Amino acid sequence: MSSMRNAVHRRQHRERGQLEGREKWGILEKHKDYSLRAKDYNQKKAKLKRLQEKANDRNPDEFAFGMMSAHSQRAGRHGAAARDSAAARGLSHEAIKLLKTQDAGYLRTVGERVRRQMEKLEEEVRLQDGMGQFLGEGDESRATKEKKKTVVDDDDDFDFDFDDEDWPAVVKPQKVVYADDRREQTELKQSRLRAQQSADEMDEDEDEDDDSFGQRQRQQQQKKSHKQLEAERQALVEARRARKMRKRAAEARANKLKALQKQYADITAAERQLDWQRGRMDNSVGGTNKNGIKWKIRERKK
Repeated sequence: MSSMRNAVHRRQHRERGQLEGREKWGILEKHKDYSLRAKDYNQKKAKLKRLQEKANDRNPDEFAFGMMSAHSQRAGRHGAAARDSAAARGLSHEAIKLLKTQDAGYLRTVGERVRRQMEKLEEEVRLQDGMGQFLGEGDESRATKEKKKTVVDDDDDFDFDFDDEDWPAVVKPQKVVYADDRREQTELKQSRLRAQQSADEMDEDEDEDDDSFGQRQRQQQQKKSHKQLEAERQALVEARRARKMRKRAAEARANKLKALQKQYADITAAERQLDWQRGRMDNSVGGTNKNGIKWKIRERKK
């Protein structure tokens, strides 16, 4: 079957060429040309990335035979940072390791001091939050407090009289009583009316008592002297100033705690980096070569 299909004359396949107006740009690029170009570009990019990682992981104090040359200022040295390295100052390999050990001890000491300060501040913050919750100041968020905050022009004019309209009305459930005949139903209705009248009379008496209490309180406020009013106003000012000072102290404590946490994180990172450098000097850690192959020192070959 395939031989018969091949025996039949078929039209020759020709690739589409470049347009006449674009011949100056060369031949028309096909998908296979683009694939080769993209593959080559990605390979070069990956190799550059591996070389950059290798340059970053390089130990600036490692030995190279070019360091023995005295006529070259940059022979065997990796960048400008090596010119100010410990090896450039004439220190031996063991002396450099000892210096790094002392640096690690200093970092541990400073880190321990910062950690103790952090623990002390965290304990103070927890104590402050506990006192705020005990006093009822820590239950609401800052946004809720700002929403509920009201501006009072004169604190002396604060009135303690609350109207009944401010409180929601409580609907009491009514008890259903069944009567056997019409006479008993009439007696129940009359007793309910008498109870309602007595309750209304008690409410009127309470309203009169409340009015008299409000009048007495206003009379007492009017009887206050100018010195008493000035003392009360000064007490309110002092309380407001104390609240502001407590708020500022809490904000300063929180900012200091945040700064200490950042400092402790930096010291810990520097200590890890120093341990890694000491491991590189002892040939106890590995790396990555320019071909992207990761290797480890003293690793058993499989």
